Parts: sequence; structure tokens; C-alpha cells
Amino acid sequence: MATPAEFVRQGLAVLRGLSPSKRAALLVLTLGTAAGLTLLALWGGGVDMRVLYSQLDPQDAGAVITRLKEMKIPYRLEGDGRTIVIPAASIPEVRMQLASEGLPQGGGIGFEVFDNTRLGISEFAQNVNFQRALQGELARTIARIAEVESCRVHLVMPEKSLFLGEEQPATASVAVRLKPGRRLSPEQVNGIVHLVSSSVPRLAPEQVTVVDQAGRLLAGQRGKVFPGAVHPDHFEYQAQVEKALEARVHSMLEQALGEGKAVVRLACEMDFRRAEKTEEQFFPDNRVVRSEQSLSESSRHAEGPPQGVPGIRSNAPGPDLLQNQPAGTGGGVNYEKQDRTVNYEIGKVTHRVLEPVGKLTRVSVAVLVDGTYRLVPQKGGEPLREFVPRSPEELQKIEALVKRAVGFEAERGDKVEVVNIPFQTAESVPADPEHAPSAWRKTFEGIVPYVKHGAIGLFLLLLFVFFVRPIVRWLTESVSSEVEIVKQLPMRLGDLEQELAGVKSLPSLNQASLLVASDSEASLGAVRNWLKENS
Repeated sequence: MATPAEFVRQGLAVLRGLSPSKRAALLVLTLGTAAGLTLLALWGGGVDMRVLYSQLDPQDAGAVITRLKEMKIPYRLEGDGRTIVIPAASIPEVRMQLASEGLPQGGGIGFEVFDNTRLGISEFAQNVNFQRALQGELARTIARIAEVESCRVHLVMPEKSLFLGEEQPATASVAVRLKPGRRLSPEQVNGIVHLVSSSVPRLAPEQVTVVDQAGRLLAGQRGKVFPGAVHPDHFEYQAQVEKALEARVHSMLEQALGEGKAVVRLACEMDFRRAEKTEEQFFPDNRVVRSEQSLSESSRHAEGPPQGVPGIRSNAPGPDLLQNQPAGTGGGVNYEKQDRTVNYEIGKVTHRVLEPVGKLTRVSVAVLVDGTYRLVPQKGGEPLREFVPRSPEELQKIEALVKRAVGFEAERGDKVEVVNIPFQTAESVPADPEHAPSAWRKTFEGIVPYVKHGAIGLFLLLLFVFFVRPIVRWLTESVSSEVEIVKQLPMRLGDLEQELAGVKSLPSLNQASLLVASDSEASLGAVRNWLKENS
């Protein structure tokens, strides 16, 4: 067996026999292999770290790190200290443990503030703690919505007054931070408003304001609206009506003509005036007795009324009085009076009509319809695609269908225009590119372990094919040169005497046979060299 010194000497001799290009290639391959193996060992042998929590508040991040140190779990901070990663195998257990301890708290303090209540605390401090706890609990609840990343809630609860007229209502402000590419629907915003208003006493839904991270007002009073002013909600309602009618027409045309064969644009005119109409109609022929009153008077006197010349003589009793009475006058008087009042009610009809706000007054529809195409053969080339317009009868049918779909009324000035033009092809755009990164990231995280093992195996295979195998082939092909170099080294005296004694005592053919039998590999290398030189 060769000693280490002989092995080094032989190796240096082999390197000296290589050309400069082969030396550089051998050096690059050796260094690249060593670096690749080192990186694979570090990557494949390391612990698979995954995200435990992201977008944490500094307070929550500090509490979680303190708890991880107590549990002796390795961790790493990323994303400006707001993202914590730990070994993937420990994530489920750690999350359950931290959740049982109320971590993370979501950047606010909940009702756990009353767990360690000090004795002698004032009523004002208790009210402040209650308000802080209520704000924190509402923020945690709102943050559980899928589209919300974080939330802050601010409550203003005035003190109760002895007089109801002087009592101020409570108000609330909600600031939400949405996840990238997400948006709250009107139903979700309405749910947040009613959640907050139902949790705080004396808080009406109109007093709740909701804004997002960009400062856009999602719910709340949009400014003072004086009588006759156009409210911003009117434009939103008009846009919703236009979108609904446009989608109705577009879906109908796509099913009839094909996808991408029609473009629909619709505009509406709305009347947002608040009107109230009261109308009374009287019917003279329809009379009904409302009330009736009758009065009847009658009287009878035995003595007639005084008669004659006024004076003492005519009023004094005596024979003269009877002589002065007119002839034919009876002894008594009858008096009778009747009065009847009847009140009639004339029939009437009262109509009270409230005009709806947002009445549709006019609809304008513009429809672009693509035609058909046919292939026109060309001499010595590919056929051309020629546009074939649709017939007037077909366009009339399409126009009639559009009118039916939008509720066309010629009396109010509705207009529908259908135009047939060739469409230009355009590249398709993803429906929602903002959601693509998150879905791609989830998919990539699921296949990372398999990619890691596959990369290691592929690297080892390429290392064997492009490095180990060529080196082995190169070494086997260079055996003859190594034998020649070994033969050029100085021989010991004993070996030289034995070789000369054995060779000289035999004929030339026998000497050659003996040399081939004693060292077949060297002989094979010599023959290969002869063949190469002759060729």
C-alpha cells in the first residue's frame, strides 16, 4: 500500500500532466461540489420554520415571545418584528396553548382588566376601565371577520343626566385595517354598525362611524344634508340599479350570442325628490244625514192680553172696562211654534300618496354586438378571417329582447341602441389578481417539504452524472499516463537486478509474454498508447 507521501507525489504528478484548462475545470468542479453539498446540508438539515402569527402589535409580540422563552421553543422574528416563526411541528400545540392564555390579545385590553382589581379604586377609574375593556372586546370581535386584519374601536359615553332633554347620546368610531386585496361588503359594514350599537347603551346605529385604513368612510354621517340636497347614497343606489340592469342584459346576450360577443352599457335617470300628495274628492249626490234637531213650543192663556187706551181708567176694573172691549173677543189665546234643523254630510274620498324616493324616470341602453366570421381561402397562403355582419332582422330581435329586459317605456323617453361592429381580440385579464398571491403562497407552502427533498435528490443525481462519472472516466482513461510516470520514477537496485536477470535469460517473445503477464494493466495501457500514436 502506498504511503501518504507517495500518494501525494503521484497526485501532484497527475496534476502536472494535465493541461491548464483541465486544471481549471477540475478546480471549479471541486469547489462547486463542496459549496453545493454545504448549502444542501444547511438547508436540508435545518428545522422547517413556519409563521406562527403575523402583523402583531408590539405589545402582543412581546407577550408571545416571553411565553415562547418560557416554553423553550426556538423562534425567529421577521417583518420588522411583527411576524414570529417557529418550528412547523410545534405550531398547533403552541397556538392552542397561547389561545388558552388569551394570547394574542389583538392589540387591546378586554375584560381581563378586572381580573386583578385593586381595593380602593375610584368610580371614575372603574368607568374608564370598563370603557377600555368594552373597546377591546369589540375590537377583538370585529377582527375575527375574514376580511379584517386588525381593528380599533373608540367609544364616547357621556354621563347620564337627571333631565332627559339634556342627555347626550353616545357615539362610536371603528377603524378597520383590511387584508390585502379584501373588501367589506355593505352587509358586513351594516353588521359591524349594529354590533357596536347593540353593545353600547344609548348608542344609535346612526351615531357609529366606520372607516378603513385608507380613510374611506364606510358607514356614518357623510355630512349635513339640508332639505333638497342630493345625498351621496343616492349615487350609490343609482349605480346599483344600473349595474343590475346591465348584468341582466349582458347575461342574456352572452347565452344567446356566445361569450365575449356583446358589450352592454346602461345609464339611468333617477328622481330622488321626496313628494307627498293629498287629494280629496267630494260627491254631492252622496248625502248622508249627520245630525237632526227638532224644537216644538205651544202655550194657551185663559185671559186675553190687555186692550184699550192706555191709562188708569182702561186698566181699572169696573163696568166701563167691559163696555170698552171689542165685540167678538173670546176668553183665551193659543200659541204654538215648531223648529227643525237637519245637517247633511256630503260623501268624499281622501287619497294620500307618498312618492317613492329614487323613482326611475329614464333608461338609456347602448349595445355593441359582434358579428360572425368566415374563412376566405387565399392563393398560396393561409385563409383570411372575414367579418360577416348580422342581418337587420336579427338586430331587431336583439333590440326587442333588450327592451323587454330593461322594462322599456317609450312614454318616459327610454332609448335603446344596438350596433353591430367587429370586435378586436384582447388578452384575458385575471378576474381578481389581488387574491392570486395569497392562494399561490398557500400552495407553495404546502409543497415546500417535497420540493426540498426533490431538489436534494436532483442535485445528487446531477453531481453524479456531470462530475463523478466524468472524473471516473477521465481517471480510467489516464491510467496509461500514470503508469508511464511511475515507470519514470527511479527504481531500487534490487528491483532493477531482478528485472534484468529475468529478462536477459529469455528470448524476446518470451520476455514480452512475461512482461504482459506480470503487469497486464500497464501492458494494456502501452498498447493503447501505441494505437493512439499510430492513428
